[in-house]
Amino acid sequence: MKTKWLQLSAVLLVSFVFALRGRAADEAAAAPGAGWKTFTDPESRFSILMPADPQVTNDAKEGYTSHIYMAKEGSNLYLAGVTLYDPKSYDPSASPDKIEAELAADRDNFNKEVNAHTTGSKRREFGGHPAIEFTSASEQANFSGLAVLVGGHCYMVVSAYHTAEAPPEVVRFFDSFKLLTP
Repeated sequence: MKTKWLQLSAVLLVSFVFALRGRAADEAAAAPGAGWKTFTDPESRFSILMPADPQVTNDAKEGYTSHIYMAKEGSNLYLAGVTLYDPKSYDPSASPDKIEAELAADRDNFNKEVNAHTTGSKRREFGGHPAIEFTSASEQANFSGLAVLVGGHCYMVVSAYHTAEAPPEVVRFFDSFKLLTP
Protein backbone atom coordinates (compact mmCIF):
# COMPACT_ATOMS: atom_id res chain seq x y z
CA MET A 1 0.00 0.00 0.00
CA LYS A 2 2.81 2.42 0.94
CA THR A 3 4.66 1.52 -2.29
CA LYS A 4 1.54 2.23 -4.41
CA TRP A 5 1.11 5.58 -2.64
CA LEU A 6 4.75 6.48 -3.36
CA GLN A 7 4.38 5.39 -6.99
CA LEU A 8 1.16 7.39 -7.38
CA SER A 9 2.80 10.41 -5.71
CA ALA A 10 5.81 10.13 -8.00
CA VAL A 11 3.58 9.88 -11.09
CA LEU A 12 1.52 12.88 -9.93
CA LEU A 13 4.65 14.89 -9.16
CA VAL A 14 6.19 14.15 -12.58
CA SER A 15 2.85 14.94 -14.29
CA PHE A 16 2.61 18.21 -12.34
CA VAL A 17 6.18 19.20 -13.30
CA PHE A 18 5.52 18.46 -16.98
CA ALA A 19 2.22 20.37 -16.85
CA LEU A 20 3.97 23.39 -15.33
CA ARG A 21 6.72 23.24 -17.93
CA GLY A 22 4.11 23.04 -20.70
CA ARG A 23 2.13 25.91 -19.20
CA ALA A 24 5.25 28.03 -18.87
CA ALA A 25 6.11 27.32 -22.51
CA ASP A 26 2.54 28.21 -23.57
CA GLU A 27 2.66 31.44 -21.55
CA ALA A 28 6.05 32.36 -23.01
CA ALA A 29 4.76 31.76 -26.52
CA ALA A 30 1.63 33.83 -25.80
CA ALA A 31 3.50 36.59 -23.98
CA PRO A 32 3.35 39.94 -25.77
CA GLY A 33 6.40 40.41 -27.91
CA ALA A 34 7.47 36.76 -27.76
CA GLY A 35 8.94 35.71 -31.07
CA TRP A 36 9.16 39.23 -32.52
CA LYS A 37 11.95 39.60 -35.02
CA THR A 38 13.44 42.34 -37.13
CA PHE A 39 12.20 42.48 -40.68
CA THR A 40 14.38 44.42 -43.12
CA ASP A 41 13.62 45.50 -46.67
CA PRO A 42 17.04 46.64 -47.93
CA GLU A 43 15.66 47.72 -51.33
CA SER A 44 13.03 49.98 -49.74
CA ARG A 45 15.53 50.96 -47.02
CA PHE A 46 13.70 50.28 -43.76
CA SER A 47 13.56 47.81 -40.89
CA ILE A 48 10.94 47.12 -38.23
CA LEU A 49 10.10 44.53 -35.59
CA MET A 50 7.27 42.19 -36.63
CA PRO A 51 5.49 39.59 -34.49
CA ALA A 52 5.79 36.98 -37.25
CA ASP A 53 7.08 36.61 -40.78
CA PRO A 54 5.04 39.16 -42.70
CA GLN A 55 2.70 38.44 -45.57
CA VAL A 56 3.87 40.48 -48.55
CA THR A 57 1.72 42.27 -51.09
CA ASN A 58 3.37 44.01 -54.03
CA ASP A 59 1.59 46.28 -56.48
CA ALA A 60 2.85 48.11 -59.54
CA LYS A 61 0.88 50.72 -61.40
CA GLU A 62 1.84 53.48 -63.78
CA GLY A 63 3.88 55.98 -61.78
CA TYR A 64 4.49 53.92 -58.62
CA THR A 65 5.13 50.57 -56.98
CA SER A 66 4.13 49.61 -53.46
CA HIS A 67 5.16 46.91 -51.02
CA ILE A 68 3.06 46.06 -47.95
CA TYR A 69 4.23 43.79 -45.16
CA MET A 70 1.59 42.57 -42.72
CA ALA A 71 1.78 40.37 -39.61
CA LYS A 72 -0.69 39.46 -36.88
CA GLU A 73 -0.32 38.76 -33.18
CA GLY A 74 -3.51 37.72 -31.42
CA SER A 75 -6.20 40.09 -32.65
CA ASN A 76 -3.72 42.91 -33.37
CA LEU A 77 -2.52 43.62 -36.89
CA TYR A 78 0.80 45.24 -37.80
CA LEU A 79 1.48 46.74 -41.22
CA ALA A 80 4.52 48.40 -42.73
CA GLY A 81 4.46 49.63 -46.28
CA VAL A 82 6.27 51.80 -48.76
CA THR A 83 5.18 53.44 -51.98
CA LEU A 84 7.96 54.26 -54.43
CA TYR A 85 6.94 56.99 -56.83
CA ASP A 86 8.44 57.33 -60.28
CA PRO A 87 9.97 60.83 -60.11
CA LYS A 88 9.20 61.36 -63.82
CA SER A 89 5.48 61.19 -63.13
CA TYR A 90 5.15 62.46 -59.54
CA ASP A 91 7.44 63.97 -56.92
CA PRO A 92 5.61 64.24 -53.58
CA SER A 93 8.53 66.22 -52.11
CA ALA A 94 8.65 68.88 -54.85
CA SER A 95 7.31 71.68 -52.63
CA PRO A 96 6.16 72.26 -49.04
CA ASP A 97 2.54 72.33 -50.24
CA LYS A 98 2.95 68.97 -51.99
CA ILE A 99 4.54 67.47 -48.87
CA GLU A 100 1.64 68.54 -46.65
CA ALA A 101 -0.91 67.38 -49.23
CA GLU A 102 0.81 63.99 -49.63
CA LEU A 103 0.98 63.29 -45.88
CA ALA A 104 -2.68 64.27 -45.36
CA ALA A 105 -3.70 62.18 -48.40
CA ASP A 106 -1.80 59.14 -47.06
CA ARG A 107 -3.67 59.38 -43.74
CA ASP A 108 -7.03 60.04 -45.40
CA ASN A 109 -6.62 57.29 -48.00
CA PHE A 110 -5.79 54.80 -45.27
CA ASN A 111 -8.92 55.82 -43.35
CA LYS A 112 -11.01 55.50 -46.50
CA GLU A 113 -9.68 51.96 -47.10
CA VAL A 114 -10.63 50.78 -43.59
CA ASN A 115 -13.79 52.90 -43.26
CA ALA A 116 -12.34 54.83 -40.31
CA HIS A 117 -12.22 58.44 -39.20
CA THR A 118 -9.28 60.38 -37.80
CA THR A 119 -9.35 60.82 -34.02
CA GLY A 120 -5.97 62.57 -33.75
CA SER A 121 -3.31 63.87 -36.09
CA LYS A 122 0.03 65.54 -35.50
CA ARG A 123 2.55 66.80 -38.03
CA ARG A 124 6.09 65.93 -36.99
CA GLU A 125 9.53 65.05 -38.24
CA PHE A 126 10.89 61.50 -38.33
CA GLY A 127 14.63 61.17 -38.76
CA GLY A 128 14.69 64.68 -40.22
CA HIS A 129 11.95 63.86 -42.74
CA PRO A 130 8.38 65.19 -42.91
CA ALA A 131 5.89 62.89 -41.20
CA ILE A 132 2.38 62.71 -39.82
CA GLU A 133 1.35 60.64 -36.83
CA PHE A 134 -2.34 59.78 -36.52
CA THR A 135 -4.94 57.74 -34.70
CA SER A 136 -8.18 56.55 -36.26
CA ALA A 137 -11.22 54.53 -35.29
CA SER A 138 -13.80 52.42 -37.07
CA GLU A 139 -16.53 50.08 -35.92
CA GLN A 140 -14.09 47.18 -36.29
CA ALA A 141 -10.88 48.50 -34.71
CA ASN A 142 -8.73 51.39 -33.55
CA PHE A 143 -5.61 52.35 -35.48
CA SER A 144 -2.30 54.08 -34.83
CA GLY A 145 -0.36 55.23 -37.86
CA LEU A 146 2.74 57.04 -39.04
CA ALA A 147 3.43 58.25 -42.58
CA VAL A 148 6.94 59.46 -43.48
CA LEU A 149 7.96 61.10 -46.74
CA VAL A 150 11.57 60.66 -47.93
CA GLY A 151 11.93 62.07 -51.43
CA GLY A 152 9.91 59.77 -53.67
CA HIS A 153 9.44 57.14 -50.94
CA CYS A 154 6.35 57.30 -48.77
CA TYR A 155 6.50 54.96 -45.77
CA MET A 156 3.47 54.03 -43.70
CA VAL A 157 3.43 52.06 -40.46
CA VAL A 158 0.03 51.15 -39.01
CA SER A 159 -1.26 48.99 -36.19
CA ALA A 160 -4.86 47.86 -35.68
CA TYR A 161 -6.08 46.85 -32.23
CA HIS A 162 -9.37 46.21 -30.45
CA THR A 163 -8.79 48.04 -27.18
CA ALA A 164 -9.47 51.68 -26.32
CA GLU A 165 -5.76 52.40 -25.84
CA ALA A 166 -2.90 51.10 -27.94
CA PRO A 167 -1.34 48.00 -26.35
CA PRO A 168 2.36 48.10 -25.35
CA GLU A 169 3.26 46.02 -28.43
CA VAL A 170 2.10 48.92 -30.64
CA VAL A 171 4.60 51.24 -28.98
CA ARG A 172 7.31 48.62 -29.46
CA PHE A 173 6.34 48.24 -33.12
CA PHE A 174 6.52 51.99 -33.82
CA ASP A 175 9.69 52.51 -31.79
CA SER A 176 11.43 49.81 -33.84
CA PHE A 177 10.77 51.47 -37.21
CA LYS A 178 14.08 52.59 -38.74
CA LEU A 179 14.98 54.17 -42.05
CA LEU A 180 18.17 52.76 -43.54
CA THR A 181 20.67 54.91 -45.37
CA PRO A 182 21.64 53.68 -48.83
